[in-house]
Amino acid sequence: MRSTLLIVLAVLAAGCAAQQAPRTPERHAANIAAAESAGYKVIHYGDRVVFCPTTPPTGSHVGSMCISESEWEAQFGAPAPASPSVRVTNKPPAPGSGH
Repeated sequence: MRSTLLIVLAVLAAGCAAQQAPRTPERHAANIAAAESAGYKVIHYGDRVVFCPTTPPTGSHVGSMCISESEWEAQFGAPAPASPSVRVTNKPPAPGSGH
């Protein structure tokens, strides 16, 4: 009985530790920028984003498969944080602003 309780507690602790923190908008933007610079096409499906390679794997006749943003982070790691002088905005520059 006691060993069963210990096993249940260990499984619960492992499950809680495996949960990721929510993705920040800055991290999401960094994932998209990293994927695009690595040659992936970014496709939005509502609130879900997938990254699709633009070229098939070398020597393969099988089409490449798209991966989710979570799979991207698991495979390539979270992107490095942006420099403090970088400001992320979704707004295009105003006409004549010099940017």
